[in-house]
Amino acid sequence: MTADFVAEHVELTPAELARGFRLRFVDEAAVVQLAERSISDGGSPDPALDALSLLLADEVDRVEPLICDIEERHAVDATEASRIWLYLVLLLAFEGRNASGNPMSDIEQIYADFDYPEEIESFVPFLPAPEGRAPGPEGIEAGWVAYLQARDIEFRERGSTD
Repeated sequence: MTADFVAEHVELTPAELARGFRLRFVDEAAVVQLAERSISDGGSPDPALDALSLLLADEVDRVEPLICDIEERHAVDATEASRIWLYLVLLLAFEGRNASGNPMSDIEQIYADFDYPEEIESFVPFLPAPEGRAPGPEGIEAGWVAYLQARDIEFRERGSTD
């Protein structure tokens, strides 16, 4: 996942940035770019984040220890820190659904990869459709869109209140 994509859609906390790195959704270069953006946008005054933002391209080997520093000082429930990445992965899959060979299978794989989160069960293809939602691909896509819209509002509002 690119730093541009992430930054376009969410403002990460230091713990969420660390979690995304651990889950391998962003690489060292993207971590540095996201830290730079966070600091330049007046983000969290975190010393490790500040140090990450100053790394040069040939210093990416320093990302790992700085991520460890963030993890030690920002004890966060891994499930909670992963929620933003679930949203981003589902958003990326949604944006690429027309190019995908099987977007319904993509949802199922994401559901499994994130250890079967309840919050997306309403549009997982092999699960029963919630009461009141049309079955089939149209209903699944409607549930997917509703989830993405709700998370977009949640994460944007969170960023504006910090």
